[in-house]
Amino acid sequence: MPAEIVARSLAFINWVVLASLAVGSLAAILLLTYRSESTRGFRGFAVFAAGGWAFLAWLADGALPIPPAGAPINVASAEIDAARRLLLVIVASLSVIWTLRIAAGGDGRRIGALTVAVGIGALLLGAAGWGATPLLAVALAAQLLVLAAVTGGAFAAMILAHWYLVTPKLPEAPLLLLSRALGAGIVVQMALFLIWQLVGLGGLGSGWDFFAILRLSIGLIFPALLTYAGWRTAKSRSMESATGLLYIDLGAVATGTILAAGLFFGAGILV
Repeated sequence: MPAEIVARSLAFINWVVLASLAVGSLAAILLLTYRSESTRGFRGFAVFAAGGWAFLAWLADGALPIPPAGAPINVASAEIDAARRLLLVIVASLSVIWTLRIAAGGDGRRIGALTVAVGIGALLLGAAGWGATPLLAVALAAQLLVLAAVTGGAFAAMILAHWYLVTPKLPEAPLLLLSRALGAGIVVQMALFLIWQLVGLGGLGSGWDFFAILRLSIGLIFPALLTYAGWRTAKSRSMESATGLLYIDLGAVATGTILAAGLFFGAGILV
């Protein structure tokens, strides 16, 4: 793989991480809004932070290079590029409105649902524009959605765990819910890892085995163990331990996301 293509993929990796943090954490807060109780301060902070991630993703999107000849991804049309960037701006703007709605005493579930839907639309447009074939575009869409759910979910869970250190009376139910959702997302990622191998889109046996194994071990198995440990410690209300575990969990998940994005945009491999 030419060094130029690998270097150019760094901008796309940055986009995937930022967009995943934004959309996934917004989805996690929406889940808590519908399924559990959490403090208004936490929800407002997390939504505002997610809006910041979306704004940074928009900035990163404007600096994406044109994939050179031989790159494993398609050159998106100008219309898809413009629509994707517009949706990211809308996500950032709606996040501010959602934050203000929470600050005013509401839960903002309707504006929250709209914000998450727009964010998902941005991810789908990315997959549609960059997928070299219709099948690869569908596969990339699934990959981006689950990367967003896990990366943003890990960020939201870490922030929530930290909130218990300043709000000791907060019930453990919200953190248990996010931990279970995060664990489910990692299980889906493991299933997709196997599916990509079976359909010939995976990295094992492609010359990129080392990085595919790193993705599996550091980006999937290790976070799965950390998430389970975080869930167990949260269940016993050992919140300081849960916070530390989820900090490490976020780092491992982010590493896995970087590896997954790098292998796709640099080599056309899904892991």
